[in-house]
Amino acid sequence: MAKVILDRERNFKLTEETMNRINDRYGSVDTAIAELKQVNLHAFITVVWALLAEDDPDLSFEDTARLLYARPETMQQVDEAIVKAFTEQIVP
Repeated sequence: MAKVILDRERNFKLTEETMNRINDRYGSVDTAIAELKQVNLHAFITVVWALLAEDDPDLSFEDTARLLYARPETMQQVDEAIVKAFTEQIVP
């Protein structure tokens, strides 16, 4: 699990449900990661939303975008948290 500060401290959790959310939007996690490498902002928001949704199930894609746009200075921190979350074990 990785922590980020957006509107408050939030946790990025990589779970089976996180993977399902990403698969639903992109067809596969590999495709989403390839899009992230191409600096696709939609993919970035999707992955952040999928990771945050475990901690905050009411959070929508649009809410996530607003959180990120409100604090653009946190993008590096969020990017590092994504990498950390994807390099850890899936949380049951």
